Amino acid sequence: MRNLKWLAVSATALMICAPLSVAQARQAAGAEKDGQKTSPATTDSVQEVVVTASKTGGQALQTVPMAIQAFSGEELKARNIATVGDLVSTIPGAFEGFRQSVGSRFYNLRGSVTQNGDSPLGYYLDDVPFIVTNFGIAPPVRFIDMDRVEVLRGPQGTLYGQGSSGGVFIFHTRDPSLSEIQYAAESEGSRTVGAEGFNYGVSGAVSVPIVKDRLGIRISGGSSRDAGWADAYFGPYDGTPDQKGVNKAKNDDLRLVALMRPRDNVEIRAQYWHFQPRQNFTGFTASVKPPYFANTAGQQGFSNGDFKLWSLSAKVDFDGFSLTSATSNLEGDFGIKIPLSPSGSFSSRFLPKMFAQEVRVNSTTTGPLHWVAGASYQDGQGPQVNALVLPTANINASNNTLTKNYAFFGEVSYDLMGGKLVPLIGLRTYHDDRSFADDTSKAPTKASVNTWRLNLAYLPTDNLTMFISAATGFRPGIVQSRVQVQSLTLAGVPVSVALEPEESKNYEFGLKWRSDDRAWTVGVNLYQLQYTNLQTSVTGGINGVNGFANFGDATTKGVDLELHWRTPIKGLGLGFVGNFNDSKYDSVNPVVAAAQPLLRPGSRLINTLDQNYRVDINYSRDLANGLEGFGNLALSHSGDRLQTNGFPSRPYDQLSATIGVRRGAWEFAFVGNNLADERGPTFVGTNGPLSGSGPTPRTLGFRLRVTSP
Repeated sequence: MRNLKWLAVSATALMICAPLSVAQARQAAGAEKDGQKTSPATTDSVQEVVVTASKTGGQALQTVPMAIQAFSGEELKARNIATVGDLVSTIPGAFEGFRQSVGSRFYNLRGSVTQNGDSPLGYYLDDVPFIVTNFGIAPPVRFIDMDRVEVLRGPQGTLYGQGSSGGVFIFHTRDPSLSEIQYAAESEGSRTVGAEGFNYGVSGAVSVPIVKDRLGIRISGGSSRDAGWADAYFGPYDGTPDQKGVNKAKNDDLRLVALMRPRDNVEIRAQYWHFQPRQNFTGFTASVKPPYFANTAGQQGFSNGDFKLWSLSAKVDFDGFSLTSATSNLEGDFGIKIPLSPSGSFSSRFLPKMFAQEVRVNSTTTGPLHWVAGASYQDGQGPQVNALVLPTANINASNNTLTKNYAFFGEVSYDLMGGKLVPLIGLRTYHDDRSFADDTSKAPTKASVNTWRLNLAYLPTDNLTMFISAATGFRPGIVQSRVQVQSLTLAGVPVSVALEPEESKNYEFGLKWRSDDRAWTVGVNLYQLQYTNLQTSVTGGINGVNGFANFGDATTKGVDLELHWRTPIKGLGLGFVGNFNDSKYDSVNPVVAAAQPLLRPGSRLINTLDQNYRVDINYSRDLANGLEGFGNLALSHSGDRLQTNGFPSRPYDQLSATIGVRRGAWEFAFVGNNLADERGPTFVGTNGPLSGSGPTPRTLGFRLRVTSP
């Protein structure tokens, strides 16, 4: 019944929007003369956005029948979006759920809750996955050499598999040029309120053709240093800090890529990427206003990371189809150390490894039949070295999660009515051998999951796309030790070594419309997302030993909105994206509910936003002698949410601005972030209502760029 009601809402929206499609069709018909279509002169300067998320080659963003956003590298620069955290504010229904450090950040989308285990969001660097087994962090990507970013909202279980039940982020970096030397460089400096020094950074990229039209290399990367703005107290807070500006951060990365085209139909791409995010202390403070760490006893904390990613992809074009292979290997070393008064500490170190291989074939003909089919294999592990050091105890809780999994997948669509009506069906079958291992035992498990997608798209004109879809996704079940199982059993919680996979099912109606001159772009998505076998942490019956359990089901309903207007005022553009969401638990295991009172039928889903939105104002104009002025003003809002620890996180707003000039290859801008000096906390810790993590305080600075023509 609930599904019928939701589909009825979609049908109503379809009827409301029908006049738009009729008017659009009339406009398109009116634009035809002597049997040929003509385009308004103003559209000639508007570039069509092309995406590859469907894995069947390039597609115009307007015609892709799914909830998808694409951000070009130039747009990212114009809107001062330099990190994944910046990007999240521009995505309906997305927010940062948890920040352990500068290199360990977790994001949520459409109610997908990241607490423990594999990520509910998929992250791809070019054509290969970034997966940390049993710990769902996002890659610490720098955007200096980004070609575009594609964001898919909702389950993507057929093409992207496990870890994509909430959505997928795909980061496409720039290829080497095979014909000319290219370069880009950037330097920046800024000052953060309360910091003990200046922030500064440099980054750049250079591309060199080695053999014209056949072989080229590209090198990019950067180094940045941020001054600390939180103080430390060796004991309790007394207003006189013992150390100032202790949370200094460093971020270095290097990317090397070689592109080879030995033949016109063969492309081989090899890439190496090295990330090194480092930070003194962690992202959690005893207070966010004023920001400080307490009871450190003079000890130094840290939260460091070191990731290396190798990848090799190859594509061969044949008559009617293309064959693609993508191979990667990820190795990481990251962790935290938290000082504990008077002379103890807690440390947790992760040493993940992941080998991944995918092979797929997709059609390239111009006929009505389109298809993609493939297989993937992953071999990974997530070792953790956990240590609690106290004057009276030294506890080591090291463990490892191992996985070997494979999957077969495919999607097929067919153009009806000359491509105006396109049905699609997709299927993926996934099999996983996963185990938990510690110093005393190893607990192997097996799991198999099938996911599917059904989609019906209606494209009456080039400027209108509507679709209805049903799709499924899943997150692998957490694997835990026998000691944890024993502890939960003593607490009366029915549980096993391996949890059931957390599954999602999404029903969605989407609409994309744009005016003939591309001045207006409108996007609306209505969705109902059902989660089954949700996983959570549960207090155990053995003191200090907690575990994990599947505890129930939930439903989240929402609407995504996107609106962009290139106004009649030359150079002025307005943008709005937003999400309004209602999430509730449907059923909860009564034993788990007794241990976790927040988890009860009808209550709000933990760690989900009720709303978020962002408003952008962009302006540019010619000044004189080839000099162009430009600016961006953005306001982002995140609603409140209830956390697992029972604390509510209040709504918060952030205001940022960029104003600058450019001439030829050069650009100079003043940049301001968090202009209203919002402190949060955006995630409330256990040490009081002001503890936890929050935005970086107000930061003002400048940016200088130069880019090859």
